[in-house]
This record gives sequence, structure tokens and C-alpha cells, in this order.
Amino acid sequence: MHRTSPVRVRVALTGTVVGAALVALGVIAPTVEAAPPSSYGVGGVDTSHHNHEVKGRADTAIDWNRVAASNSFAFLKATEGDFNKDGWFARDYAAVSRTSLLRAPYHFFHPRTTADGAAQARHFVATARAAGYRGNRAGELPPVLDVEKLPAGGGREVCPKALRDQQLRVFLSDVKKAFDVTPIVYTRASFVKECMAGKGGVFAGYPLWLARYGSHANEPHQVPGAGRSWTFWQYTTTGASPGIDGPADLNVFRGSRAELRAMTKEGAPRPSGS
Repeated sequence: MHRTSPVRVRVALTGTVVGAALVALGVIAPTVEAAPPSSYGVGGVDTSHHNHEVKGRADTAIDWNRVAASNSFAFLKATEGDFNKDGWFARDYAAVSRTSLLRAPYHFFHPRTTADGAAQARHFVATARAAGYRGNRAGELPPVLDVEKLPAGGGREVCPKALRDQQLRVFLSDVKKAFDVTPIVYTRASFVKECMAGKGGVFAGYPLWLARYGSHANEPHQVPGAGRSWTFWQYTTTGASPGIDGPADLNVFRGSRAELRAMTKEGAPRPSGS
């Protein structure tokens, strides 16, 4: 069920009058109770080659028709850095395009130099176009930039040492120009705080897809400097979805199906007189 204002403030107290007075005086802060993922009616998945590596095999197919029967959208990994293409992207994108799922490719930002934003954008745009994505076809959501920690072995993750704001600005600008649509940014508040010194202003003006797991009714923290709340919420990486063997990344959209479709060029309002 879509809620236009899902955040509710609840003061936890043993004495109602005393507790309310302390909150009013600023001695204690109110406890924020937010809406859980289940309260949002529009769900989706995001996938990569990892979803095809099940039980020691690397060729497990996804049944996208079954995925579409219980989901509204899908984000598919296309590229990483300026050097990698996801081996399943082209096949999965073609299959998803034959379903009712709204869809888009995503790029995992993996900086190796301090000035490679343009190179990563070229790599991503070329790969997405080769798979048939144009950014303005029926069912196509805006493309996605994924900015998060890098795997470092042994289950560890580290901040990208070469990451600079300017790389991200260039990447987002070039991708926006290539597809004539404002990209979505996937990240999390903790990453911006730990790896970007809390300076998330580079993401201001972009729809945010934020990750926060196991938080029950606590929605993703706001990204410092980004100036807006989340549009998509990735709430688990160990969920289950019909059509996907093994654990699945599950997400919700903060709005209705009609509002999600409005994010596509197909669903965008037409100018008056058209």
C-alpha cells in the first residue's frame, strides 16, 4: 500500500507528559518509526551474474516470466569499471524486455585512477546500447550508477581509494547526455559518510536507490548533502523471488505503479498541445 508520507514520529516514554516535555525542551530526541518494506506495494529485483551461480554452477537461468508475475521492475548489472561486462547482461536484458517488468541497466563504479569517470561512462553506455537499451523505449527506467565499497577478499569491503567527486560528476553528466534522462544513483548513507567524508552533494538532483538491510520499519538514512529521500529501497540481499534460484536482492519503490511508469520516457507527461 503506497503511503505518501510513511514516516511517523513516536515518542517512547514511560510517563507521557514528562516524556513529551523533555522532547519539547530538546533534552531527548523523538524515536522515528518508519514504514516497513511490506507497506510499499511496488516491488522489484536487481540481478547480476551472481544470480546465475547457484550450487556450484554458473549457468543457472532466471525465469523472468515468473519474476514478472510478482515484481514490477528489475535492475540488471551491465558493467563494472572500465574493464568488465557482466556475462549475463545481454541475455537477461533481452529476456526481461519480453516481460511486463520495467527495467534498466546499472554500472558498478570501480575507480582505478582519479580521472576515469568518462571512460567508465563510455564503457557503460556502449554496453547498454549493444543490449538494446536506449533510455526512451517502452518500459525502460533511467540508467543506474552503483557507488559502494569494493570487495577486498575474505568477505571484507573497503572504500575505493581512487574515488573522487569529479569522477562521479563526469560519469553522471555523460550518461545523462547519452540517454537524455537523469540517472538513478544507488548508494547508502554509511558509504557517503565513511568513503566520501559525508559529502554527498554530487548526488543532489538524482533519484536515490538506497540500501539498508534488516532494519524492519527503519527506512534508509538520508544521504548527507543529497537533499532528498529515497526513491528505491534495497532492503535485503538474501530474499526470495519466484523465478530466481538462491538468494535474491529485493527492493521497493516509494510510490505507485503509475508513478514508477512515469519515470520512463513512455510514462512521462506530454507537453500541452501534443
